[in-house]
Formats: sequence, structure tokens, C-alpha cells
Amino acid sequence: MGYTNAGKSTLFNRITEARVYAADQLFATLDPTLRRIDVADVGETVLADTVGFIRHLPHDLVAAFKATLQETRQATLLLHVIDAADVRVQENIEAVNTVLEEIDAHEIPTLLVMNKIDMLDDFEPRIDRDEENKPIRV
Repeated sequence: MGYTNAGKSTLFNRITEARVYAADQLFATLDPTLRRIDVADVGETVLADTVGFIRHLPHDLVAAFKATLQETRQATLLLHVIDAADVRVQENIEAVNTVLEEIDAHEIPTLLVMNKIDMLDDFEPRIDRDEENKPIRV
């Protein structure tokens, strides 16, 4: 999950070898897509491609948007995909976190996935860990 145009569908396609529609436009993903994958040392896992989050969503679309995210509450881990090259990166993270609180999914463990780092001049791939050495951002 993540803000619109963060690259969620493209990443989903790469990980699952799926061919879901991915485009640089609002609402390219309208419905969640689920795929089963085998993850080393974990086993079979279901990965979901979700609708992108957006600030200032028209009032008549808010309920429909949140309804598509209800499956998020069943997750054991959220991959929060972030467009690292977006100048509003912190605002986008906060917008997603606000919606997660509104749908009561804010306590699900979350891994921040910094996407599009190849578009930055001074960002090297890395894994940030918490005090228990668990990954929190890649």
C-alpha cells in the first residue's frame, strides 16, 4: 500500500510476475489484486496490490476508497511503498498513516519500502533496522 504513483503496481508485478495495469496516473489501480508467492524462510505468502492513497479525495469517493482497503486490516505485515523521489515524501507518508488509523490498521507491523531511489542523486540502497534489529525501512 502507499500513496498514488509510488510504484506499488510496478513493484507488485516484479515480485509476483503478474501483469496488473501500472501507469503514471491517478487511479490506475481501482481494485485490489492478490497473488500467492513463495518467500524463502517464510513460505507461501499472499501479496496484495492496493488502490493508491490520495490527499483531498472528493467527499463522495471517500467511503468507496476506504472500502477497498478493508482487506488491509487482515494483513500480518504492510509494505508501505514510498516514492523516495517525490518532494512531498513526508506528507505522503503522513496521508497514508492517517488513513491507516481511520480504518484501524495502524497497529499492523509496517515495512517502509523506499521506491524510485534510482531517481535520486545521493541515496544508496540500504536496510534500516530498529533497536531489535528488525528491518523497518528498505
